[in-house]
Amino acid sequence: MLLKYALRNIKKRFALNFIKVVGLSLGLCGVLFIALFLKNEMTYDSGHSKADCIHRLTITSPNFAKGNHFARVPDSKIIPELYEQIPEIETAVRLMPLRDKLILQGEQHYSINQAFAVDTSFLEIFDIVFEEGDANALSAPGNAIISRSLAQNIFGEENPIGQVISLPPGHFNSLETAFTIRGVMEDFAQQNHLHPDLLVMPGKDAISGWAYVYLLLREKTSAPHITDKLSQKLNELYGIEIGDASEAQVHLMNIKEIHLKSDLLREIEHNGNMTHVYMLGIAALMLLFISLSNFTSLNLGMAGYLTKFLSLNQILGSSKRIMTRYFLIESAIIVITALILVVFVSLKLNGLISENYQINLFEKNGWFVTGIMVAFSLLGILAGIQPVIKNRFGNFALAKSIKGQRSVSGHKVLLVSQFALAIILVVGVIVISKQTNYALDQGMAATEDNVLCIPFVHSEIQKDFAVFKSSLLEQSAIESVSSIMAPPGGETNDMFAFDMQDVPNEKEKFIGVFACDYSFLDVFELPFLSGENFTEKSRDEEGNGEYIINETALHYLGFKDANTVVGKDFALISPVDGVTLPKGRIIGVIKDFHLSGLRTKVEPLVLFKKSSWLQNITISYAPDHRKEALATIRKSWANLFPSYPLEYFQVSALYKNVYRTELLQKKLILIFAIIAIFVCAMGLLGLSLMVSQRRFKEIGIRKVNGAKISEILMMLNTDFLRLVLFAFVLATPIAYLLVKKWLETFAYKIEVNLYIFILAGGIVTLVTAFTVSWHSYRAARQNPVKSLRTE
Repeated sequence: MLLKYALRNIKKRFALNFIKVVGLSLGLCGVLFIALFLKNEMTYDSGHSKADCIHRLTITSPNFAKGNHFARVPDSKIIPELYEQIPEIETAVRLMPLRDKLILQGEQHYSINQAFAVDTSFLEIFDIVFEEGDANALSAPGNAIISRSLAQNIFGEENPIGQVISLPPGHFNSLETAFTIRGVMEDFAQQNHLHPDLLVMPGKDAISGWAYVYLLLREKTSAPHITDKLSQKLNELYGIEIGDASEAQVHLMNIKEIHLKSDLLREIEHNGNMTHVYMLGIAALMLLFISLSNFTSLNLGMAGYLTKFLSLNQILGSSKRIMTRYFLIESAIIVITALILVVFVSLKLNGLISENYQINLFEKNGWFVTGIMVAFSLLGILAGIQPVIKNRFGNFALAKSIKGQRSVSGHKVLLVSQFALAIILVVGVIVISKQTNYALDQGMAATEDNVLCIPFVHSEIQKDFAVFKSSLLEQSAIESVSSIMAPPGGETNDMFAFDMQDVPNEKEKFIGVFACDYSFLDVFELPFLSGENFTEKSRDEEGNGEYIINETALHYLGFKDANTVVGKDFALISPVDGVTLPKGRIIGVIKDFHLSGLRTKVEPLVLFKKSSWLQNITISYAPDHRKEALATIRKSWANLFPSYPLEYFQVSALYKNVYRTELLQKKLILIFAIIAIFVCAMGLLGLSLMVSQRRFKEIGIRKVNGAKISEILMMLNTDFLRLVLFAFVLATPIAYLLVKKWLETFAYKIEVNLYIFILAGGIVTLVTAFTVSWHSYRAARQNPVKSLRTE
């Protein structure tokens, strides 16, 4: 009978029960995807069986690169000698990036995303799943392993084992180097901080210079203890005495911590951030609390419809446990219906996330998803029987139960908490949106978004850059063409010694360098503080070199006025053997520009022309002629470089990739804030229903005595609006501390103004006023005779 009555009650009040189902579904869906995303972020690199023992080694030195901390080691040739004498280290591997990002097979070139020359020990440290080949694939110099996706791109259905590929001569390879494919590996899982397409074994002595270094420690070995030993050994190799000002320091980081806790220069990929994890975790707890507490409030608000039914059952001899059984049955029906809805919505949502962000959150997470759903269901059922737990019907007079009289004062704390959490979420949405938009707006070419970048072109293409540039500029759709040292969104950390006339600041003699051609400033429309642009046809001969500095470099050199530095003699001292840069003068000062993004501070930078270092082509086009511009680029490229792949990116897309974590977080928090506000509105609906029922006769008496509908609305809404105001006062300092903590990850950030909190409070207030007024208006329009007749 209880099941039949529960179904009839749900059908009779379909709108309110539908809101219950939707609210629980949205809450569960939000919590589920936050939990899956956090699990994805926190389990990076844990798929390797020896992950607990794998540590990345990095080195800092006050005498190298101003003490900057790089993710890779500058002198990797010493690594074998460094670790071989320490018994606690089982083995180590060096990953030297193949920076030309091209391979040659036959007569055709193919682009690669990540490629490394590695030691044989790579397969002892990292877990690789072979589709073809085995653990001996890197046993000898000249062997190579390629990823499944690269093999498909080059060979199609043909078996790649035994095929020969080569690294063509280029910027970083003086000779063509051939390798024989001995293995095809499955693509590295998304939850890794590296995703190599190609691994080659060049030989032990061939790896030197910059490389990423990973150590495999023996079990139960303390990383801090090994760090001290490594630092001591490293300084011995460098001939540095312990305690010397130039003492080098070794740092170890477990591979599982790299994604969330490492933000060094020259990371293999852009990493996540632990602050973002905390923010999303807090958002999940808020959403969980709001959805369950509002489900409770709505049940309490609707419980008045059941008092007569429950009281009559007691009169007829039923046990008081009938209330528990009824609410269990009704809650179970609501929760199960919500679970069914979540299954359909989540499958679709996961597909969209996988398509747009290449993250399949459900993969290998079946038990995790099941556990979350079961836990949420139990909490939902517990929230559904709150009318029983709170003794709302256990100890009441029968006459009052039939009349449905109840108190609602006990819900104020709950409601204030919900309002406060909703305001915090809305503040988070506003701040994250403003900071992300600010960061994207500060990127180069952000004004018109009409610049493309062809990154990491081969040296053969670079030789014919002038011809390519000339062919493009013949077309009206193309505005300007340039080439630069590093792509927008990338890093430029090279520092050269310099010599300059009348430098007030003698403390530092190193400065950042950025090579470009004379059109760079035109493409990105970078404004001058003083001076002029590079001369198009000038030849950089000794004494005639042209240099442009940024605003930070102006102050770094000890000058305040840009006009005073223009014309000063200047020379860069190249540390590269065989490369000399001509002495000349500073011809201009430009405003700072953000090449890498807003997480890092703009460093002092000198711009100069050096054609052999320009690997990235940038092209600006007329904003309304994108299609024509792309057609022109493809045609010119096919005519001049038919054997080379063409890959180009919108510059705005490169910066969006830099901030992809923030953009995803922005969307998630926005969705969760909308869900939270919607679910809060449901709770308000339930509570306003309780209030109107409790004051039903009071409303009738006031109307008989001449009260207007507006006065009744004001009476019913005032208490709720006071609660919102109190919640605003409570939420503001908490929200401020949270967003300030989040903004600390940026070197350049927005100001957190009071209007952000006022806007968030205003949004919640409007939703509250609308929700409460909708039901209060219905109560105020009731015929007073109807309410008085029941007395």
